[in-house]
Amino acid sequence: MKKLFSMDFKLDFRILIMLIVSLTILTRFLYLNLVPPHLSNDEISIAYDAYSVSKTLRDGHNRFLPLSFQSHNTYKAPLTAYLTIPTISIFGNTDFAARAPSALLGSLTILILGLLVFELTKNKSLSLLSSFALSISPIHILASRMAYEANIALFFFTSGIYLFFLSLKKNNVVIILLTFISFALSLYGYHAEWVFTPFIIGVLLILNRKQITNRKLYFLGIILFLILITPLILDSINNLQNTTRAGTENILKEPYLAKKLEDPSFLFWQKLAFILQAIWEKYSLYFNLSYLFFTGYNLLPQGDPFQIGVFLFPFLPFFIFGIIKTRLLFKEQTKFIYTLLITTPITASLTTGPQSTSRNLITVIPISIICSIGILIFWRSVNIIWKIIFIIVLTVSFIFFLAVFYYHFPKDHAEGFQYGYKQMALFIKPKYKEFKQIIIDPRFGPGNIYSGLPSVYIPYNTNLDPQRILESKSNREGTFFDKYQIREISWERENIAEAILYIVPASNIPPAQSQLKKIHTITLPNLTPAFYLYIMEINE
Repeated sequence: MKKLFSMDFKLDFRILIMLIVSLTILTRFLYLNLVPPHLSNDEISIAYDAYSVSKTLRDGHNRFLPLSFQSHNTYKAPLTAYLTIPTISIFGNTDFAARAPSALLGSLTILILGLLVFELTKNKSLSLLSSFALSISPIHILASRMAYEANIALFFFTSGIYLFFLSLKKNNVVIILLTFISFALSLYGYHAEWVFTPFIIGVLLILNRKQITNRKLYFLGIILFLILITPLILDSINNLQNTTRAGTENILKEPYLAKKLEDPSFLFWQKLAFILQAIWEKYSLYFNLSYLFFTGYNLLPQGDPFQIGVFLFPFLPFFIFGIIKTRLLFKEQTKFIYTLLITTPITASLTTGPQSTSRNLITVIPISIICSIGILIFWRSVNIIWKIIFIIVLTVSFIFFLAVFYYHFPKDHAEGFQYGYKQMALFIKPKYKEFKQIIIDPRFGPGNIYSGLPSVYIPYNTNLDPQRILESKSNREGTFFDKYQIREISWERENIAEAILYIVPASNIPPAQSQLKKIHTITLPNLTPAFYLYIMEINE
């Protein structure tokens, strides 16, 4: 029994490796097409652009092989869409195909983190525990199960760090160049890396300057990095007003702060103090222990007392203990681990809105490492009883998370993922030729307060020729392409005709005298009606 719970017993390593691999595969790929319950609006934009480029070499907005993809009045980094092209070509226009690149790279990030920790510490136990901690992190599981730009970038960012430390030991030109290629790809993955990745490159070079024996090779790597990101820089300059979200999502646009900055009664230094205070307040929220371990991951309805944290709550004491004991295991690289932990939330702190797990996803790397330090020291310091208690508490916590994630989350949050448009498309696809026109009211939600994107979901899920979307027309009334009309339906003004399919939110019921017959109901996973489908009833 004592050997079984000793980190020095070889069987433990095999068991832990098998456990990590099994958990990674199950939590990243199991029911990938069903949980989350529907492609989100960001995911469908990426998926459709990938589909469109694969067929026409143009995105949904008719831009030839773009380096930024327009999405809901903002622009996305290009890498996720281009990585999705092969999976769509193999698996077709499915939710699985849209999410597979993120699931794969999210899984590989777990491996890379273990290799990174081993490279820094030569401690096999700590490297496995770090991978294990990341593999069961609720937020990393979600990020890996969605077409998440930040998750794609995280893989290349983490790989860049690992390759950098490997290059210090090998002094190999190929590894050095791969280091900077990986860092460059992280910038193509997510816009938040435009600031943070160059900063970390500088930190790595400064902290490890004494270990760099061939500075010419690293200078060559930096030149390669700059060459690779030049197209991004030029694209950003050419589209200065709209290429990134920074223009509309920087913290200066926060209403309460913007009001103070516009007030002429405040001096320059006072306004600067307001800005710094706002940044600090937002920054400190990312280190709120309640957010990290209890409430940061809103899988349940707002206000539910049993929310999930970014990490499972049993990790909390080990995170605190690990911060104190980092130097014990990382020695000369302690400064880098602390720097990584302290600086990862800075980019997210410069933006508007509440805490954003996507902008701050990089934080899962240092937190996984630090929690693992605490767990390892605890494991080596306590008797078998305490180890069993820890395993039981962690297992129960993880099972609770899985129950919430796979059962409650799809039911409670389906509407937020615009659930129903894919189901709409699957109904239309085999009956497409039966209708002269298909009119879709894009409103949904309580009181129809939201407006969805059937103009993207429908073409993707019906494999509609992207060329027809490129020929679409939009005006104040709506969007029109092929035989589709995406616009609000007001039954009083609607000219009902034969062979027209009308799709409306469940609250938009036609009057009894309208001669319309309901032919199908699309329900949410909680069995609440979401959309009704009508055609004109023909009296024979």
